[in-house]
Parts: sequence; C-alpha cells; structure tokens
Amino acid sequence: MVNPGPQVLRLQLGREIRRLREASGSVSREDIAHALGCGLSKVSKIELGYSTLSAAEANKLVRLFKLSGDEARGFRDLAASARKRGSYGKVPDFARGFVSMEAGADELKIFYEELIPALFETEAYARALCSTSVTNAPADIARIVKGRMDRAAILHRDQPPNVSLILGEGALHRAVGGRAALRDQLSHLHKLAQLPHIDLQILHYDSGEHAAMGVGFTLLHLREVESTYVYLEDLTGSDFWDRPQHTSVYELVFNKLQVAALGTRESMLLIERRINELSQEAP
Repeated sequence: MVNPGPQVLRLQLGREIRRLREASGSVSREDIAHALGCGLSKVSKIELGYSTLSAAEANKLVRLFKLSGDEARGFRDLAASARKRGSYGKVPDFARGFVSMEAGADELKIFYEELIPALFETEAYARALCSTSVTNAPADIARIVKGRMDRAAILHRDQPPNVSLILGEGALHRAVGGRAALRDQLSHLHKLAQLPHIDLQILHYDSGEHAAMGVGFTLLHLREVESTYVYLEDLTGSDFWDRPQHTSVYELVFNKLQVAALGTRESMLLIERRINELSQEAP
C-alpha cells in the first residue's frame, strides 16, 4: 500500500474540513476563522492543502463541527499526520510539495524536451546537472543528488505509479556529464522503460513544432483526493495548479504529444541506436 506523503495528507485534511463545513449547512469560513483565531486567508490555505493545523487548532475544529468518537479521533489523527515533515533530502523549498505529492501519485505524465527527469536519472547524470545550478552550493551537491536518487524508489515499490514519459529527441543528444555519462544514462533509461508500468516515447526532431515547445511539465493524479495537478518549474520557483482550466490544457497537450511522438517500440529502437553511437564514440 502506498503511504501518502505529508502534502497529500494536507490536501486530504483540507478536503475533509471543506466537506465538514459544507455538510454542516451552518458553519462558514468566517466561523472557522473565528474558532481558530485567524484570518480568512489562512482558512483558505488550510482548505487548499497549503497549510495545516496544530493539535490545539484541530481540537477547536472538532468542537466546532461537533465531532465525537471515531470521527473525532480520525480527524485528529489526520491533522497530526499532515503536520509531519517529509524526508526529501536537499530539495528547494518550492519543490518540497511536489516531491511529496510525487511519492503519493498513482499516475504521472511527464514531458521533458531536453533533459531526463529526476525519477529516471543516474547518479552521474544528476550530479552533472545539479552542479550547473547557480543556486546550489557545492557542499550541498551530494545531498541533492542523493535526494534525487531516493525519489526513484517509487518506480520499484509494490504498487508503483503508472508513468507515461515523453522525451524530446534532444534529451538523447545533450551530453550532460559527458558522452560516457550520457551513454550510461540512456542505458538506465532503456532498462527502466521495460518495466510494465512505464511507457516511454520519444518526440522525434522530424515531428516539427508542437504546443509545448520550451515547456517541461508533470501531470500527477492522486487517488486519495481524486485530483489531477500540473507542476512546472523554473530556476527559482514553480507553479502548481489543480484547477481544470489549467490541468485540462496540459492533459490535451500531453495527449497531442503522445500522438506526435514515436511509438514505444520505435522509441526503444532509437534509444538503442543512440547508445550504440555513444559506445563507439565514448572512451
């Protein structure tokens, strides 16, 4: 069974509070704010999963919603679990929520045009990539790389997420870490792509223009909260959306990329040819 990370639990807590509020027919967001002694902005953050409750605040809401018995215990337990800090290794603050949700996802759809995403990286590839960042201190690189390697464990757990990965052909050619490192990286990618829950496609250069040029993104589906999220990251921050006007666009674009990309077998053959080329060139 998948153990949801703290961010997923915060989302569950927020949804439970919203459910209790709506089911009550009388408790408003203003009532919750008054009970907690906070502003409406904090109530919104709690319901959206961006913030959590202290033990004292959880007890106040138990009284506000008149919960008792198993329901009260379940609410307090959920609030306590949501307060726990996740173990992410060295991860930027803006990416912590994503890493936690990634660990609890039952489905991932990933598009990267020029790079191999963290879940599929080798240590040498990750180290070379992380070392280029102007925000990563050299002393932190080892911890950052370890964190990225640890994240890949979700691909090998008993109930792994279904992963659809589309890579631009450029990712097979950009020699991150050097040509030997790229060869080993592609061999690792090829091996992972043979797992039954992973579908890999390559978007060939000849496919021409497409709607996601210059944009890499990840779509996550979380069964626990029955929601889909889209995550985008840049050099200093990230965007995380769950509203349908955002997620539906990225779902549509991903579907179009799947149609435009090479099929699984053709993609694997292209990777094999590239590995052979690098084996002849690399020392």
